[in-house]
Amino acid sequence: MTATNYQVRVSGTIPSDLLDELSDMTISVEPPETVLYGELPDQSALFGLISRMHGMGLRLIEIRRLP
Repeated sequence: MTATNYQVRVSGTIPSDLLDELSDMTISVEPPETVLYGELPDQSALFGLISRMHGMGLRLIEIRRLP
């Protein structure tokens, strides 16, 4: 399976603990949201990211698969 590019939009700002883990992604703060752009190797990595965000109390707004 090939890697896929995603846009992940969350409410508010992302804690620095998680930012360190996301160093391969582009992060854009567009108040009142934070938008992540980047490549994830597979769906398991996407689900892991979603789970990690949920565990940190972040509110996921949208996930888009990019061309």
